[in-house]
Amino acid sequence: MRRSEDVRAARPVGVHRVVLDTNVIVSGLIVPTGPPGRILIAWKNRHLDLIVSPSLVREVAEILSRRKIARTYGLTADAVAGIVRLLDSQTIRVPGRVTIPRTARDPRDDHILACAVEGHADYLITGDRDLLDLAHFRDIPILSPAAFAGLLGAAR
Repeated sequence: MRRSEDVRAARPVGVHRVVLDTNVIVSGLIVPTGPPGRILIAWKNRHLDLIVSPSLVREVAEILSRRKIARTYGLTADAVAGIVRLLDSQTIRVPGRVTIPRTARDPRDDHILACAVEGHADYLITGDRDLLDLAHFRDIPILSPAAFAGLLGAAR
């Protein structure tokens, strides 16, 4: 299922649009029992819409392809390619054209903030302290995986 290019399209009531930082996606894939895994299950069950950009998908693929991670978790090149296909087809994919002024302490994190803005996200979920310390960006709350998993649980 390819999502509409109109990132502001109508959605069911209670379905949040979220950007998951790379660390949350990777953690949820390799350790599915914690809060990041519960968030990915909510996405799989269509309780939330996941917003991604080309740079976020590339970063996920690069991390999952690292020799140490691939070996430790038994990830083959085909498995990583399957994850990329899933992120390409089952998400709201923004083009990655929005730029923002340097905001995060680590400028390499700014593309995650830009993805949230471009995708009109309701939440940005991250385990990255630099982003969590911002607390919000352009009225988009920035939450830890545990805080967002709790919010999902309370909504059910």
